[in-house]
Amino acid sequence: MTQEIIEQMMRVAEADLLEINKYTPKDMVKDAAKKALGRATSNRDPIFWPAGLLMLGLSEAALSPSDSASKLISEPVRENAITILRSYLDRWIKQGEEVSYVDDSLTGVALIKLFEKTDEKRYQHAAAKIAAFLSQCQKNPEESIIYNPSKGNDLIYADGAGQSAMFLSLYAAASHKRTALSLAAKQLVNFHQNGFDERSGLPYHAFSLSEGKKLGIIGWGRAVGWLMLGYSEILSNIQKQSKESENPISDSLLKQTSDKLMSDFYSLMKTILTYQRPDGGFSWLLPAIDGEADTSATAMIAYSMANWLRSGAFRTHAKELSTEIEKAVVSARNFLLEHTENGSVKQSLSGCEDIAVHRQTYGHYPWGQGSALAFLSILEF
Repeated sequence: MTQEIIEQMMRVAEADLLEINKYTPKDMVKDAAKKALGRATSNRDPIFWPAGLLMLGLSEAALSPSDSASKLISEPVRENAITILRSYLDRWIKQGEEVSYVDDSLTGVALIKLFEKTDEKRYQHAAAKIAAFLSQCQKNPEESIIYNPSKGNDLIYADGAGQSAMFLSLYAAASHKRTALSLAAKQLVNFHQNGFDERSGLPYHAFSLSEGKKLGIIGWGRAVGWLMLGYSEILSNIQKQSKESENPISDSLLKQTSDKLMSDFYSLMKTILTYQRPDGGFSWLLPAIDGEADTSATAMIAYSMANWLRSGAFRTHAKELSTEIEKAVVSARNFLLEHTENGSVKQSLSGCEDIAVHRQTYGHYPWGQGSALAFLSILEF
C-alpha cells in the first residue's frame, strides 16, 4: 500500500459521506418504485450504519492509524478528514442528535474517537445519547436489543448485536460505565447461544427468542463481519476494564464473561479461516467460495482480526492462531487493493433489503469503502 492509495481512499470516503444524504429526483423515483413493490426505501437517517462505517474508516485513518499507515498519511490530508468528520457530526448535533435505530450506534465509535482527540464535550454528550438510547430501547427477556420493534416482532439481527456491542464496549472504556460493557456482552453471548448454526459454526442473520427460530441464510458475510466487529472491540476493552478494576467479585464475573466471549470469537475465527478464498477475499456467502466475492464482508472481517491483533492479546492467548490470522489479514489486504481503483473500493455487495433478500448487485458502496479504509488504516504490516 502506498501513500497515494490510502489518501485517495480517504478522499473517496469523504466524498461518499458528504453525498450520503443527498436526495435527488432520481432517488425519489427509485423509492416510489420500491415502495410499490413492497421493498425497503432509502433511509435518510444521517447516522445510519452506512454513514457509520464511512466515519469509522475516516476516524481510524485520521485519528488512530497504525504506525505504518500514519507514515503514509500527510498531515493536511489527516486534518481535512477530521474537519469533515467534525462538520458532519456537528450538523447532526445541531439538528437535535436524534437517535432512531440500533444501527445508529456505529456512529458512536467516531464520536468517542473525536472526543478523545479534541476533548470537546459535545462529542462525549452525543455518544452518551446513543448509549442511553440502547439502554432504554426495547429488548427481549435476555436483554438482546430488538432490531426493529416497530414491526411488532422480537427479531435480533447480527447487524444490531455487532454494532451495539462494538460501540457500547468502547463507550464503557471511555466513560468507565460497566453497565454498558455488560449490555454489550449480552448482545454477543445471546446471539451465539440463539443465532448460530451448530453444524457449521456460522451465524444466521437473525433469531427470534419467542418463536425459537433462526432466520436468514447461514454465513452471510456481512453478518459474520458485524459480529466480529463486536467481538474484537469488546475483548480489547474488557482487558482495559479488568486492569482498572479493584473489585474482586466484579473481576471474577468479568473474567468469566471474557473467557466465554474469547472462546466464541476464536471458534468463529477458526471457522471463517476455512472459508477464505484463494484470492484472499471472502464471498458474500462464506460457504460459497466459488461464488461472488464481497469486498465489504472481506474488509469487515479483516478489520476485526486486525483490531484484535493490535490489542496484543492474540499473541498472549493464541500464538498459533495469531500467526494464521496474520497470514489471512495480508491476503485480505492484497485482495482489497486488487479491487480498489483510484481510491474507490469496488466489488461490494449491495444493501440487504430484508432477511434472505440479497440482490446480487456489486459495485462501489459506502460500506465497502468505509470498512476497507478502516482495515487498511490500522494494519501494522
